[in-house]
Amino acid sequence: MGFEDKRIAIIGGGLGGMAFLNAASYAGLKNVQLYEQAHQFGEVGAGVSITSNANRVLDAFGLKESLLRKSSPQLECYMEYRNYKTGDYLGHINEFSSPHNRLLHRAHLLDALKERVPKDRLHLNKRLLSIDRNGSSEVEKAGAPPYTIHFEDGTTAEADIIIGCDGIKSKVRQEMGLVDKPIYSGQVVYRGFVDYKDLKEETAQLLRPKLVNFRGPKRHVLILPIGNQSTGTDRAGIIGFMSEPLESWKSESWMSRSDIESLQEHVRDWCPQVQDIISGLRKGSPDGRMLKQALYVRDPLNKWFEMSPIKDAGIVLLGDSVHSTLPHQGQGTCMAIESGIALATILRHWKTDNLKDALQFYQDVRKPRTDRVTKTSYEAGKLASSDNPSEMSANFNPEALSERMKWIMEYSILDDLKIQGADYMNFQDSRI
Repeated sequence: MGFEDKRIAIIGGGLGGMAFLNAASYAGLKNVQLYEQAHQFGEVGAGVSITSNANRVLDAFGLKESLLRKSSPQLECYMEYRNYKTGDYLGHINEFSSPHNRLLHRAHLLDALKERVPKDRLHLNKRLLSIDRNGSSEVEKAGAPPYTIHFEDGTTAEADIIIGCDGIKSKVRQEMGLVDKPIYSGQVVYRGFVDYKDLKEETAQLLRPKLVNFRGPKRHVLILPIGNQSTGTDRAGIIGFMSEPLESWKSESWMSRSDIESLQEHVRDWCPQVQDIISGLRKGSPDGRMLKQALYVRDPLNKWFEMSPIKDAGIVLLGDSVHSTLPHQGQGTCMAIESGIALATILRHWKTDNLKDALQFYQDVRKPRTDRVTKTSYEAGKLASSDNPSEMSANFNPEALSERMKWIMEYSILDDLKIQGADYMNFQDSRI
């Protein structure tokens, strides 16, 4: 049975939407179209960390070689911690899972996800305006689809299943009547890049082979060695998590550009390595500015989907639209990748024609894990930006931090689907 021939519309062409489109192709869903509001595909921000739990999925899609060309090689360790005042070594977490953590630019990840997608499935300049829910009488009498999707450019699309992959400000979520407000986390994040040639040699040597965290009071600066030297994509991705009151946020958007001076004000008395990083940011920014983002999160949802009165039709959420999380464990994109392969596999291999049961199973498989990631990511941010950052503690030491991450990174969504779905899905022709 399953729903392989249903008209599926993905709203949102960021990393979550593109990951689902890859998952749909991998699973064998035949009629999937993606609608992106921007005039071209692109990702803003700094680097992205793809941990082993998500890399297992991407490797199954056949993207391993493409990702390795643009991502960091095997690092000396998963993360190293340093004193914010002196720059002295505090401790480190070893890499403990395979495939190893891959650090790359968000745009390079999006490029890899686009490689195997037929161009006729991708539609740009499609900003969602509204969704019409056609009644059963209209469908039966006039042959109307369960859903008519209206875009701001005046065009429409028809769908049996709509998948909202349009982020934490999701319009699809609003169309479902979910109007809860995102919650400000108390932190902003400054994002930028530094070329290693713009750093002092000793600083470049410190930052190239590992992810480094300068841990300060209620703030921390994270440096990701993104990209690959062999393809000329290697740079230091700078991510500065700073505590600021929401009243200081001047932009109408959650993402804006800010003077590099604003970040320096937070770290003016920090160690020489951090001052070198600030100098490198200035050298690489002609206008003296960098990205700044207010960090928001939503409380977990109790219901991830709604059903149409029409049989085998519904709207379902995926990624930040339903399980947004703070970035302190590097799991926002990874959770979307996991959810994408879960939903695509369930839709393709469900044993019956009961879509409600299939979507409920998707929620039941994913929600306990994503809820826990949301909770532990908040906790990880508190630990990373400590009131007493100069020393390790019972909760903040290499062994404790490794244990906090193992349950995330050693998990396989592909194995979990086979175990939990044994009674509900037909895996006879499955690729998982």
